[in-house]
Amino acid sequence: MSVKILEFRGAGKLKIMLLTHSFSPEISPPQRRWSIIADELASQGHQVNVVTPAPQGTTNDNRPDLLSNPLVTIRHYPSKRRSRTMVGKVLKHSVDALRSFPVSMSGPRPDVIIATVPALPTLVIGYLSSRLRRVPFVVDLRDAWPDLLRESQVLRWGWLEPLVSRCLAFLVRRSDLLVTVTNGLATKMRLKGAVNVVTVPNGVEIDRPEMKVPLVPRGDKLRVLYLGNLGRSQGLDLLVKAMKELQDKVTLRIVGHGTEKVALTDLAVQLGVDVDFREPVYGTQVLENYAWSDTCIVALRPDWPSFDHTVPSKLYELLYLDQHVTGLVRGEAAGIINASGAGVVVPQSVDNLVSHLNALIENPEMLRTNGGGSRWVRENASLRESGRKYALLLAGVVKKSDRS
Repeated sequence: MSVKILEFRGAGKLKIMLLTHSFSPEISPPQRRWSIIADELASQGHQVNVVTPAPQGTTNDNRPDLLSNPLVTIRHYPSKRRSRTMVGKVLKHSVDALRSFPVSMSGPRPDVIIATVPALPTLVIGYLSSRLRRVPFVVDLRDAWPDLLRESQVLRWGWLEPLVSRCLAFLVRRSDLLVTVTNGLATKMRLKGAVNVVTVPNGVEIDRPEMKVPLVPRGDKLRVLYLGNLGRSQGLDLLVKAMKELQDKVTLRIVGHGTEKVALTDLAVQLGVDVDFREPVYGTQVLENYAWSDTCIVALRPDWPSFDHTVPSKLYELLYLDQHVTGLVRGEAAGIINASGAGVVVPQSVDNLVSHLNALIENPEMLRTNGGGSRWVRENASLRESGRKYALLLAGVVKKSDRS
């Protein structure tokens, strides 16, 4: 068995196991990142074995090409139904992790195991599986954990957050490679004791001919769109409050769902403002909403320091499609908007947002992106390029492991 593994590695082709809590055909941030990266790894001849829960959420069956490569195999395990309560979510992720363990331990021995985070139990299973199978362990860290746990207070039990944070820090420090999606997060993790840290940024697939926004005539009012998750992280109450002074000049459409949707709709009623709340959309309906809009909101709340090192994945899509962006963000996300020239970063207050939207109304030429967003994405945020970088990193990790 060891001879065959060495021959396979010597040929430059790897057997990669990916543990993730969501994968194609589901629609989610890890799916968008890893469907393309896995397909790119497979296009280079590497075998990718994906271990993931059976799909439950909204799925996209319009991209079968991402699943057609015979070198990408997907192994599902049963998953508990999603829950809206904290206890239910903890229970679901814990039970799913236990169910994933025998799957991760079965089949041919991989050369390397990758676990995506968040979905913290996935990290535990990835670490245990890598140690028991004696292969390198790679962590793909997409958010600023563990700091985000403390700032968000998502774990309502006071004793649990430091316990989870210490567990996460322990596992990250013992990974053979830690991959972050932003440079700031990489620097932060090095300061926390992580050694082998690199950045493989998020992005989009840049060669998708069906990703084109149809041309739609502009309306009498400025059309402002927010499309995405309606959670605590976004701080969208600021957007609704700004409409109090702008509803005669601006049409605001909010598309999506999340834990804060009811609170946002109640706030709109309380303020007496007209906000067009809509259910989530996918595929061509996303493009239709972009076509309707004059500017698209990208938002992260201002009072969580971890968001200095967070870039919403939606930002890359908006830039790639040359949509004008109004950025209620800071740090690296703000830097990307400024570098692309495809939008404006607005200091996060109601008064500043009102002034900005009034400026767009009075100077509609400010809405022109002149292709700056798509140019920036092609140069800096191709997920195909991220897949090629990952291939080199994984080869290095496996080679180092063989020598030790």
